[in-house]
Amino acid sequence: MGNSENNYRLAIDFSQVLNIPADPRQRLPYFQTFKQLLKDEKEKIKAWHRSGTGGREIIQAHTSLVDEVIRHVLLSMTQLEVYADANVLDDFALIAVGGYGRGELNPLSDIDLLFLLSAKTQPITETFIRDALSVIWGFDMEIGHSSRTIKDCVKLAQEDLTIKTSMIETRFLIGNRTTYDKFYNSIHKNVLQKHVKQFLNSKLKEKYTRYGQGDSVVCHPEPDIKNGPGGLRDYHSALWATAVRYGCHSLREINEAHALSKEEIESLYHSVDFSLRVRNELHYLTERKTDVLTFDTQKQLAANLGYQSSAQSQPVEEFMHDYYLHATNIYTFSQNLFEHCRQPKRSLKKVISSLTKKSVGHGFHISDSSLIYGGDAKENFKKDKLLLLKALDLCKQHKVLPDYKLQRQMRLNKNLINAQFMKGEEVRGFLFSILKDKSAEKILRLMHETDILEQILPEFGLAHCKVNHDFYHHYTADEHSLRVIRFLDELASASITNPTDLHALYRDYLRKGILKLSALLQSVRTVPTDEPGEFLKSLTERLSLEDADIQVLLFLLANPYTMIETALHQDIHQPAVIRKFAKTVANPERLKGLYLLSYAELRAVAPGTLTAWKKILLSELYERTLKHLQDPESLEQQPLAPRAGVFKALQRELPVNDIEEHLRQMPEDYLMTASSEEVALHIRLIRSFKDKLFILHHQFHEEGNYHNLTLCCPIGSEAFKKLVGTITAKNLNILGAQIYLKKDGIIIVSLQVEASTKADAEDLEIWKDIKNCLSQLFEGETSLQKMLKSRIRYAGGQKKMAMVPRVHVERTAGNPFTVIRVEARDHIGMLYKVSAVFADFGIRIHRAKISTQGDRAIDVFYVSLRNPNFDLNKVIRSFKEHMIHTLLIEKLEDVR
Repeated sequence: MGNSENNYRLAIDFSQVLNIPADPRQRLPYFQTFKQLLKDEKEKIKAWHRSGTGGREIIQAHTSLVDEVIRHVLLSMTQLEVYADANVLDDFALIAVGGYGRGELNPLSDIDLLFLLSAKTQPITETFIRDALSVIWGFDMEIGHSSRTIKDCVKLAQEDLTIKTSMIETRFLIGNRTTYDKFYNSIHKNVLQKHVKQFLNSKLKEKYTRYGQGDSVVCHPEPDIKNGPGGLRDYHSALWATAVRYGCHSLREINEAHALSKEEIESLYHSVDFSLRVRNELHYLTERKTDVLTFDTQKQLAANLGYQSSAQSQPVEEFMHDYYLHATNIYTFSQNLFEHCRQPKRSLKKVISSLTKKSVGHGFHISDSSLIYGGDAKENFKKDKLLLLKALDLCKQHKVLPDYKLQRQMRLNKNLINAQFMKGEEVRGFLFSILKDKSAEKILRLMHETDILEQILPEFGLAHCKVNHDFYHHYTADEHSLRVIRFLDELASASITNPTDLHALYRDYLRKGILKLSALLQSVRTVPTDEPGEFLKSLTERLSLEDADIQVLLFLLANPYTMIETALHQDIHQPAVIRKFAKTVANPERLKGLYLLSYAELRAVAPGTLTAWKKILLSELYERTLKHLQDPESLEQQPLAPRAGVFKALQRELPVNDIEEHLRQMPEDYLMTASSEEVALHIRLIRSFKDKLFILHHQFHEEGNYHNLTLCCPIGSEAFKKLVGTITAKNLNILGAQIYLKKDGIIIVSLQVEASTKADAEDLEIWKDIKNCLSQLFEGETSLQKMLKSRIRYAGGQKKMAMVPRVHVERTAGNPFTVIRVEARDHIGMLYKVSAVFADFGIRIHRAKISTQGDRAIDVFYVSLRNPNFDLNKVIRSFKEHMIHTLLIEKLEDVR
């Protein structure tokens, strides 16, 4: 640390603090003065931080401040008459432990103290310690403390892993230095230097149990900067491993280049300093001890840390990009060092390895499911660049991963393999041999972790730790691409036949390599260049791709979300929608490729994104479009099959004329939207309706894992609003809706409700309850406001990102309906709010497509006006304002 820190540390002026009153009842002025002194000093450090000072300098300043305060208090107390002649400081050593012992105090970090007692302690010393703690607490300094003898510490450290790690990093503050030295030597001799391998293996188990399997740095949109993958705790684990293996507390003291080079150590320290600076700002911003970079804090963190807007990204995206880069650096280097410290001594390891290894040629062998290089990788890899590719090929061939040493050497020698080293057919052959493999994602991930993939395919480097700060993307761009490939790989072996046989579709698809290449190149679509077309042309020329492959690749890159957008947010029962989508895909091969990619895309976005309902929508769009591409006349013939099916289903129940009369009274697109079974159900419900207020039918669809509710009642009874409100009051999730207005005054509302723990396939009681609630609504015995007010509110998870709702209104030629698209933060009750606004403006809903993208809900409604003479254009501004205002209402019972 430079002179600025030294000057700061020497600037603490305790002269303004009065002597400690002997009587605790008279200490209030003392506490107030000391509290103000602490506040002023902390503000100076905060200002120093905000001026751009590094993370380590700030934590050391905080550590120094606390050190000086504690020493001053204890020395001041020894001047009190009751303790003046007792020499209490000789009876104990006050020690800083944990993060404080390491000298890493962030603004609101824990301050942990250990009063290390000598074998024979005076009774007055215990009184002194209690009195000292009460004084420190008196000016609101929160500390954790314990009082133990050396014998206690050794025993507890031998029994408890957490206590053992806290004993690794300790600092003497004040008291008996000889006692501390005995403690230090005893801990190192009797604890840290015994059972080293067991300790390191235990810490490794603890580390990976904390993360969860397959949990990498970039899998956390709201990362934990301390305990998450790539967090400061990874760095601490490496320090602990170094301390027990080498007996030193600094990585620079190891002095073994084969473990970490000087350049790697400096790179690691730079990343740690960045993380410490971010954690400092997080504490200052939230004014509490917290380690999670929530969506709510990320934007302000970026601003406070000095990030600026650019043409390509927001400040928050630049900040999170840097965070993931540094976190990955910490994770990689810390893991490598930790693994190095875990290894047995070379002579013993050599004997064990010779008994278990299997030679696979070129100096490589396999031992314990790891690929190991027996030669001098640093020299041999430079002499023969193909050894790097050979290592990758062997990993692919034998389904193994390189050990930590080989992986480190692959990373260090990444520059040997680049776009200039392999060109044309050579790079295409190597890359596509991996892309076509059934385990492509595993090898590609290894190449990415060793930075080799970016050398061979520089375009993928554009995605490295790239962040899209929105409601859709859960992972960084590079992680998302690799996850897409993982789920494509799964199609090769998994028997996914619901509702379309995706396994067979993928098996017969001839351009699997192009499909996966498009996933790797997703970020190229937003490349910062004036000529993206030229950029892609250069890429395809370098890879020597054939024209047919180029066309498919360009199509997939241009339309990554087209099928998802169409299936989830448009009425695919409308012929115009199918024609437009079919025109985009142009032929069955493109359609199949886009379908496979869309399936993998939705699975890759976040766990649980691809629901059974979305599978059905994607499959239905695929089947309808494929049929249209193969037979363009099929769209016009489509209503004929349902009509015939209706007559067949009801041939023994109703006269033909009654069926024809029902169809004549229904909307023109009725048979385009409803299936034969649904039409038959509607007719049966209307026949049994008679003089009832309403009739409700429930059916569970196992394939789509949803419940279908059909409500039949008179038009004008606000049927849709009542049904949606009742479902919302039960905290159930609505997936879609269809509303049919019969000319004779009957309305049929059909809702698809997601099956969940609150409404599983076997639970029939909830539907009886919903029917009873509807009865009370229709009979006027209760209101939606009362029902919604009394609903059970479930505690949510993490707070979601704030979002201002958006409303888009569109009229297109040939579409009898106005299309209204509403986007807002996803929440229970959104559809109810929308239905309330529609009712206020006399708007009738005919179709509703309800979907989510991450934390964002996108609801699309096909509507008409109850009064055909009413001009929506005249009140469009008022309508949008009212909709946005209503969507922002927190309590559903406040919606009128």
